[in-house]
Amino acid sequence: MDTKILKNGTVLAFDDATATIKVLPQAHVVIQGDCITAILDPRQADAAMFSSAKVLDVSGHIISPGFVNTHAHTWQTAYRTLGPNTTLAEYFGWVSQISPKIGEWTAEDIYASTVEGYLEGINAGVTSYLEHAHCNWGEPVMKAAFEGAVDSGARVWWCYHPVPRDDFDVTKQISILQELKAQSSQTHDLIRMGLAMDGLDHMSDNQIQQTRQVAIDLDAEALTSHYLGKPWPFAIGLPGIAEKHEFHKLRAPFIWSHAGFLTEKDRELLREHDQYVSITPESEMHYGHGQDTSRLIHDQASIGIDTNWTFSNDILLQARLWLQNMRGHISTDILKRGNIPKQNPMSVVEAFLLATRNGGRSLRRDDIGVLRVGAKADIVCFDGNSVNMLGWTDPVAAVMLHSNVGDIKHVLVGGEFRKKDGQLILKSGEWEDISRRFKKTSQRIQEVFRDPPPLPAHIWDKYTFEDVKVGTAKLTK
Repeated sequence: MDTKILKNGTVLAFDDATATIKVLPQAHVVIQGDCITAILDPRQADAAMFSSAKVLDVSGHIISPGFVNTHAHTWQTAYRTLGPNTTLAEYFGWVSQISPKIGEWTAEDIYASTVEGYLEGINAGVTSYLEHAHCNWGEPVMKAAFEGAVDSGARVWWCYHPVPRDDFDVTKQISILQELKAQSSQTHDLIRMGLAMDGLDHMSDNQIQQTRQVAIDLDAEALTSHYLGKPWPFAIGLPGIAEKHEFHKLRAPFIWSHAGFLTEKDRELLREHDQYVSITPESEMHYGHGQDTSRLIHDQASIGIDTNWTFSNDILLQARLWLQNMRGHISTDILKRGNIPKQNPMSVVEAFLLATRNGGRSLRRDDIGVLRVGAKADIVCFDGNSVNMLGWTDPVAAVMLHSNVGDIKHVLVGGEFRKKDGQLILKSGEWEDISRRFKKTSQRIQEVFRDPPPLPAHIWDKYTFEDVKVGTAKLTK
């Protein structure tokens, strides 16, 4: 088994005793196979260890755990820049999996779009994904999305969302899912199978029990569902429904995406059953989901992306957005009460943990999103000597507030380099080929979906739209 050593970096290690980051300057990270086997002070290292290992000198670098994206729809990457001003109401009938034009997506389109999406994330230091895979309108596209996850080199909890289709029934979908499960368990250590489910509040008790049984038969390693809550007219009271049907008694973690309007009872249930939410800051602002209550449950929260075609697949950026949104929101509330904020309401360390450690915890994996002995060697190295990071004394602040994707020089997933010296190292295929195929797909798909359909007078039969007063930066005479 090969040994790799990242030498002389500033390591953002996780300290179990304090449940936070412990900075280790000029430390050596020792990797054997897919795990971290030691993090050493220079005084603990000996010459023999270096002579028998592959050594990469990372002096001046900040060594971080890989970032964890707990909500993704990566197959949609090829829509990139198509909807810079879209809304959630428009999204459903236009480009989602229920679009009337969704059959225009071929297996080749799905594969190229999926691989490119994961590579974008890896380039930005995202090493783990919870994929809500709702590419469920045909066997070829379902399998292509799975193959794209496998070939990406990322660590993926692939949570497929089975739904009835006229020409692709649920029984067939579940049969294929079982086949993919058997395939992945034999040959793909980075892929874990899970189950996505939406609409529990519109299912009968029998349908929910059938869904639960699918999770049991699949031996699902993660469960996930979109959860908006009131005032949205769907996905309401889901944690209570899940408890009624004893999803918490399954071994799989349950992650609720968005969760912008959690009730007090919802929050109690999440804590009681150790279930997490995935906050997707840019998505919730971009689409107008709304996000009012996830700030009240940071102890059970992680960070996700959602649709990386509307903005970048960069978890660090999402954590930064959430950090500053929280600071602004809480401080503004205090100011409105006629007082002055005495402390900063959220620290950079807390934001960093949401993007790393909490992502691993949401999946009940204490070896993901952390740097410590025994953890998976999912590692990101930032060049601390870059023009925008130079001069740092607080490495967490340097990463959270000053870094960008260009500062990420090395990325390892399971001990294997997926980016080295600033260049992607693909697990499968060549970048030139993936790039060519993706551009072809993107151009064709965006032409097909160019024009969004008009919105109805009422949505979901009874809800009316309200015109939004749009601000302008245009100069006027």
